[in-house]
Amino acid sequence: MTVVLSSLERVRRSKAIEQVMSAKVQRTGDFILRKLAQKQSLLSTTSNGNVLKSAPPLVVGINGAQGSGKTTLVRGLVEFLRARNIASVGFSLDDIYLPHREQQELAQTHRDNPLLQFRGQAGTHDVELGHRTLAALLRNDSAVDIPAYDKSLNGGYGDRKPLSEWQATRPPVDVVLFEGWSLGFRALDNREFARFIEQVRKPGGGSVLCKHSRRYSDQNLKEINENLEKYESLLYPLIDAWVYMRVADADVVYRWRKEQEDELAATGRPSLSDKQLEDFVTRFLPAYELALDKLDKRGFVSSGVLPAPDTLRMHLDLERNVVAWDHKF
Repeated sequence: MTVVLSSLERVRRSKAIEQVMSAKVQRTGDFILRKLAQKQSLLSTTSNGNVLKSAPPLVVGINGAQGSGKTTLVRGLVEFLRARNIASVGFSLDDIYLPHREQQELAQTHRDNPLLQFRGQAGTHDVELGHRTLAALLRNDSAVDIPAYDKSLNGGYGDRKPLSEWQATRPPVDVVLFEGWSLGFRALDNREFARFIEQVRKPGGGSVLCKHSRRYSDQNLKEINENLEKYESLLYPLIDAWVYMRVADADVVYRWRKEQEDELAATGRPSLSDKQLEDFVTRFLPAYELALDKLDKRGFVSSGVLPAPDTLRMHLDLERNVVAWDHKF
């Protein structure tokens, strides 16, 4: 049943979210300022005390479950940095999804894998485009067009926007903010993957931590895991520091997406039914089950330019409130 909020309830919720987000922006912004100062200091040292004409920016990866507020955080951070005369640019892993035709070809090639029939999972992004974009931003010596994607095109299947609609960024850029729900997810090695599959297929229904992965074959899951290797080799080594919007249970994604759909329904805009929403969300949850344990235990892959710790973790509750902060890895 869809719960429709009154106008007053929506205003109250909006104000509460704004207050929480303001605190997140301040704490995260302070972390970014420290890391930016560290990188600039290291560059100054390695250039014999001379400031480089086109010093590379600090690249910050932001990971958070769908609906956690990553996009809103990035918008707030851009304003936070602008107020301090620090030039920044933000974009998303979603912006480098494959064009519609290539996604269709991928789905056809992997017709036996339901996880690759729609955008979202590892393998549905143009990782080389992401690499080229980050590398160009790091050179910081010429204008860079930031890719953009429109999820509403082709009946909701989406497509890349034409180049004329990409975000034009001119140097110098001080900070790059790159966010994505699966950004930072790492491939399991053979032994780790075997243990994961053992939990998925465990007699008696398998581990509750792998309940969504049970819907898919070992080969389906293996393909997603292997696809993560390209992200780890081409994207993550270009990222200097990480912000991790950590959740204790990925099932919260359904709740947060439902809140968004209820908001759409309350304002008369098209929204997903509960069944459609469930089908949509469960397509993504196996990736969380595959990757989050390793992410929590071993952390993110990064450029290695900055001294540890290079990750700021905010631990979120069901209402997206931060219940704890810590620095990791």
